[in-house]
Amino acid sequence: MKKLVLDLDETLVYSSMEPMGPDSVELSAAGSTFYTMLRPDAREFLEHVAKKFECTIWSTGMQAYLESVWNYLNIDGFTLWGRDYCKPIETSDGREPFEKPLRQITEDLSEIVLIDNTASMFAKCPLNGILVRTWRGDKNDTELSHLRYYLDWLQIQDSMQRDHQSWRLETLCLRTR
Repeated sequence: MKKLVLDLDETLVYSSMEPMGPDSVELSAAGSTFYTMLRPDAREFLEHVAKKFECTIWSTGMQAYLESVWNYLNIDGFTLWGRDYCKPIETSDGREPFEKPLRQITEDLSEIVLIDNTASMFAKCPLNGILVRTWRGDKNDTELSHLRYYLDWLQIQDSMQRDHQSWRLETLCLRTR
């Protein structure tokens, strides 16, 4: 079965230490309280892809945070990988970003795709990355509903490795057929 890796923060949910209004839920992890909102269509999208792919939710957040959000979502069929599975990358500016090494999931990169809102996550596997818009609470966002069509098409291709930069345009073409 083909594999799908989904970034959590600002791709599927938006979380903050401050309340964000009536659409946010209060959660806790490791003794801290935080607030989370789901991207529009997130639940439906996740239930759909869980039937078609072997799915991993990957976050550079702590494992306790990831598990708290996922317990709230309560959707079966996903493996959860928090910061402990990410590889720190030291940079000259002192920041410590993380890499999500896909080879930890499979050696066959033609069978896997990573969906993230941060392009640098695809640096070592550019043909395996689908860049989505960063989401921070826009209630009119339709990114996941468009992405679902693209993934349905991609899942039946021989290889999931390709230049995904035009995925939104390709999805519009697929939806007009």
